[in-house]
Amino acid sequence: MSDLILLIPELILLGTTLALLLVARRIRTTPVAVVGTVLAALAAALASGWLLWRGAGPEFGETAFGGMIIVDGYSQFFKILIAASLALVALVSVRSIDGEQIPRAEYHALLLLASTGMMLSVSAVDLLTLYLGLELTTICSYILVGITVQRPRSNEAAIKYFLIASFASALLLYGISLTYGVTGGTGFADIASALSELNLADHGLAEHALAEHGLGSHPLLVVAMGLMVAGLAFKIAAVPFHAWAPDAYQGASTPVAAFLAAGSKAAGLAALGRLSLVAFGAQAQVFSVLLAGLAALSIVVGSVIALAQTDMKRLLAYSSIAHVGYALLGLVAGTSEGTSTTMIYAFFYVFMTLGAFCVVIALGERGENLDGYRGLAAQRPLMAALMLLFLLSLTGIPPTAGFVAKFGVILSAVTAGQMALAVLAVVFSVVSAFVYMRVAVFMFMKEPQEAAPSHLPVAVFAALGVAALVTLIGGIFPGILVSWAVSPQ
Repeated sequence: MSDLILLIPELILLGTTLALLLVARRIRTTPVAVVGTVLAALAAALASGWLLWRGAGPEFGETAFGGMIIVDGYSQFFKILIAASLALVALVSVRSIDGEQIPRAEYHALLLLASTGMMLSVSAVDLLTLYLGLELTTICSYILVGITVQRPRSNEAAIKYFLIASFASALLLYGISLTYGVTGGTGFADIASALSELNLADHGLAEHALAEHGLGSHPLLVVAMGLMVAGLAFKIAAVPFHAWAPDAYQGASTPVAAFLAAGSKAAGLAALGRLSLVAFGAQAQVFSVLLAGLAALSIVVGSVIALAQTDMKRLLAYSSIAHVGYALLGLVAGTSEGTSTTMIYAFFYVFMTLGAFCVVIALGERGENLDGYRGLAAQRPLMAALMLLFLLSLTGIPPTAGFVAKFGVILSAVTAGQMALAVLAVVFSVVSAFVYMRVAVFMFMKEPQEAAPSHLPVAVFAALGVAALVTLIGGIFPGILVSWAVSPQ
């Protein structure tokens, strides 16, 4: 029972999933599924906070199920974030479900199961638990992308996503097997202990060379780390493992694209942060090189290719790729402080990205193309103002949460001595400004060519309000999350 108590947030989501599936046929035309999902997400977030309070604050840590999962401040931080993204996506799905005739109960059950997998991933302190959590999320995501079966583009996106994801999962699993072969364990603590005690005499090195060469000189270990980083890089759509993201976002319904861009990226970053800091902390230098390469490529490729996009979902897809690069800057440092900046970046990124997707959803088909934003300020000034807020935050302009988040990760890169990477991030922040401000020009400096969009459903308006509030508060009070953003144990 003590182990199950630590899984209360996941059990809440799983229980709601089973309940929705049992009554699926009876709630096809009712809002029960939406209300149930939002309430389950709020309950999971409250349960995560209660577990923190029960453990006397963010610094506590308690393992369960034979040391395969841990409940600590790091995992609970991301669980609350995942629950928030689930609630917002469920709210903004109201319009899409009605318009595209998506089965309500099944759709929300998949969202709940995917979120359960994300929560397991952020709590995992064993490679097998991590793999199972990520796979639960990914399998549900395949179905969510292709759930609008009447749309050929959706089916095509789901197939592409499935094929590339299967390859990435194989890379991750192969990396896990090699790690087990080198260290003799799959638990993060066991791996860290084995790496710190590994004797390199079998490789012709003197025992004192351990400190000089590090364990990165073990060839299988280097390959194992590279494979696992590649597998996790796919989950967060980091370059060069990003090819699935633009097609999947464009083919999926807009709420599903928002869910993939927000929740799944937060879970992937959390898993990568714990893996690099806890399991392979002795190999911080090797991990730093790998993550620095992913960060630089993601920032450059995401920012540059976004310049040519006119489809808003593809534009936001490449935007999310660039933002993953910025988030990785904190992990490049390989320190607790750097990981904290990545946590803060992930938190604010989720809300500003979901906010931008909310506006796309609110505009319907018109919002999926850049030309649809012509003259929006004259027709719906509040909606245009909110979109401008999210665009400014994505650019990193004060006083928004995006500026606080971007400043923190760039500063961590400078502190870690990665000056070239920091300069690259600043330069391509200017490039990304053109991407986002182009949308603002269409909204405020062009004449409308289409009829005014319909008024927002209450659920979509509520989601927009929450996203805007967090984006503003994060910029006005930059230190609001510092005490909660603690490193993993």
